[in-house]
Amino acid sequence: MNRKNVLTTVIGLLFFVSFVSCSKDDNDSPNRRTVKYEITGNFTGKLTIVYNDNVSGNTVLNDVTLPWSKDITYPATVTGIGIGAQSSTSGTPGQTATMKIYSGGTVVKSSSGTAGSVGELSLPTMAHIF
Repeated sequence: MNRKNVLTTVIGLLFFVSFVSCSKDDNDSPNRRTVKYEITGNFTGKLTIVYNDNVSGNTVLNDVTLPWSKDITYPATVTGIGIGAQSSTSGTPGQTATMKIYSGGTVVKSSSGTAGSVGELSLPTMAHIF
């Protein structure tokens, strides 16, 4: 009987500690993920931007000028995201743009591009897995 009481106490204590030791993350709750996409720079052309949440598909934005940003809250079922951009109209050769993905307020991915000899710019797709 004494052994049974000790085992019950230990299991109860482990159960209690497992709930007390969990803490809530202020940036992303278990039910959502906060993301910010951002493209900045001195590129004067226009961009076609494509971002994807791997659940509902692609979102395409046409003829976007810089600076540009988009805040999105995804459900926790979204485990990966991606974004890419390419010029739809030319800028000036040598101009630059930087693309960033923020998760919970922190930069998790970043890349930059420079306009080519005819003002074209490409920011290859970046992916982020939560």
